[in-house]
Amino acid sequence: MSVRPLSRRARTALGAALVAWVVLLSVVLLAPSSSGPDWVILHLTEVLQRLGLPEVLTSFGRVESMLNVVAFVPLSLLGSLLWTRPTWRDWTAVGFVVSFAVEVVQAVALDARQATNADVVANTLGMLVGALLGLLVLRLLDRRDRGASEGGADLADRQSPAEELEPPR
Repeated sequence: MSVRPLSRRARTALGAALVAWVVLLSVVLLAPSSSGPDWVILHLTEVLQRLGLPEVLTSFGRVESMLNVVAFVPLSLLGSLLWTRPTWRDWTAVGFVVSFAVEVVQAVALDARQATNADVVANTLGMLVGALLGLLVLRLLDRRDRGASEGGADLADRQSPAEELEPPR
């Protein structure tokens, strides 16, 4: 798969989005207190319950895990669009290492935070999902680029409108 390089403008926009997400995620994950993230989880749990979703999906722990997955999807999605060489396996490994490091910092340096193995698993899963979405986007872009550059040459039986009107010889 050889995707045409992104334009400078697209790369700049993706890079800016990635940096913004890393900063936001760092603030949330490394804040001395979990009161901000807990507030978001609690209110999202209430909203999901009001929407009538089953309790098995709307417990505080499930919503927290879901948000941990979702929080890491943009990292590998945007990263894989910017840097096409690393594979989904590479992004998943990076997710594990980064998530593990965050949990170590929370356990060692942030007394009001609680580090858990479940967070490492959820964050790593988020990186896997983002990397797979990035792979899908790159394949769709590659297919679009190949179709546009071939001008319909992949359809061997395609005839021009003028040829369709001519009687067979």
